[in-house]
Amino acid sequence: MRKTIDLAAAVAAAEQHQAQPMTLGELVRAWSTVALDGSDTRLRKWVVAFGSQSAWDVTGEQLDTAAQAMLTHGYKPSAVNRDLSALGSAYRWAKGRRLAPRGFRSPTLDVRRREEDIRRVEVSREQFDALRARARAFQDRRFGVFVELLIDTGARKSELLLRRWSDVDLERRQITCELTKTGVPRVLHFREQTAALIKRVYTTREGGALLFEGRVPGQPISFKRAWSTTVDDIGMPQLHMHDIRHAAAARLLKSGVTLAVAAQVLGHSSQVLARRYGHLENATLRQAQERAWEDAA
Repeated sequence: MRKTIDLAAAVAAAEQHQAQPMTLGELVRAWSTVALDGSDTRLRKWVVAFGSQSAWDVTGEQLDTAAQAMLTHGYKPSAVNRDLSALGSAYRWAKGRRLAPRGFRSPTLDVRRREEDIRRVEVSREQFDALRARARAFQDRRFGVFVELLIDTGARKSELLLRRWSDVDLERRQITCELTKTGVPRVLHFREQTAALIKRVYTTREGGALLFEGRVPGQPISFKRAWSTTVDDIGMPQLHMHDIRHAAAARLLKSGVTLAVAAQVLGHSSQVLARRYGHLENATLRQAQERAWEDAA
């Protein structure tokens, strides 16, 4: 039997939704505990500037003025854009959790992004091997697993650190991310060798437990110190964790997949990939066309 609904009552109830009174500082702190991507550090200066102001009253004009001030004081355009993106993520999270007023529009959408030099990352097979080998040589052997998963999946750091054993299927060699930064669920795939390492490192795998739980129960470890030590030891101190994601995008496109497929694999925006790596897809398409010419000759 089909369920009935009192639509008028449902709409009335929705209209009664009250925004959560939050300062920008409270919003950033709440989001940072969820994102675990360094937003608390990145947005500290913004909290100092606007933290006591209602999160819902901050304007795009204020943010744009602050962004211009950062440039004037020597910040790179990329740093400004990353800050605004992090703040935008906090606002999107608040809207998704119905913390914001009905019809609220993020002020970050009114701020133009600054032109920046594109960071393209090339990591060789030998460098990946060195990264893997050093990462496995820590007392906390979970760091080796973490690095293998970063390389295999091209996932964001937070996507891996927030995973629980209930998200992991070792037989299928996949991890389910219920909700990504782009708001789209996706599956992370990893190699058989990584699955074997996971089985060796973890003697217990309880469904509700985090894969990478830290000292505080229910909170993941950041691995910041381990990463810094590793990249210093292998002679790549400028390599960031997020660079592994960029390298994964480059590998996918060089293998012949399209931007659309690479975007799905990485849970990324295809527009961002096109801007950063479109030249790689063009090279692959050229090679495909040349092979077609040979068949037609």
